[in-house]
Amino acid sequence: MNIRSSCVRRSLLAALSLCLLTAVTSAHAADVTATDTNEIRDLFLRQATAETAHDIDALDGMFANGAPGEPDPVSFVARAYRFWGRDAVTEHFRKTFTGTWSIEPDQSAIRIIPLNGDTVQIYAPTRVTLGAAGQPAKTATFLINEFAIRTSKGWKIAAVIPVPAE
Repeated sequence: MNIRSSCVRRSLLAALSLCLLTAVTSAHAADVTATDTNEIRDLFLRQATAETAHDIDALDGMFANGAPGEPDPVSFVARAYRFWGRDAVTEHFRKTFTGTWSIEPDQSAIRIIPLNGDTVQIYAPTRVTLGAAGQPAKTATFLINEFAIRTSKGWKIAAVIPVPAE
C-alpha cells in the first residue's frame, strides 16, 4: 500500500466515523419524544408559577440533583452574577423572593430543543418584574435559556441563563 492510498483510506475512515457519530447523535436527539417535550414544557411553566408564587420548596424540587460522587449540575448564570450548585441557586431565589419577583413566559414562543436523548434546551422570551424589597419594581423582557436533563425522577432543570432582550 502506498502513502497516497493510506491517506485516502484514513480520510474515508474519518469521514465515515463523522457520519456515524452524527447519525448516533441525531438518533439520541430523536429519543426526546412528544411526551417528553410536553413534560419539559410543563416543568418550565410550573417553574414560572413557583417563582411568581415565591414557592421556594416547589422551585427547589424542580432542580436536578447530582448523582453520588458527581458534580452538582445546577447553575444560574446572568450578566451580573453567577451561582454554582443547587444550594447556591436556591439561596439566590430565596433572597430574590424577599422583594418583587414574577415572570410571564410568552407561551406561544417557548421552544424545546433536544440536544441529545437526555438533555434539552428550553428557550422562552419572558417578561420579568423584579425589585428589591421596599424598592419600585421594574419589568423587562429576558430571553430565558435553560437546560433540562432527564433524571430517574423525570426531567429537572440543570441550568438557567437569562439574557436581557433589551
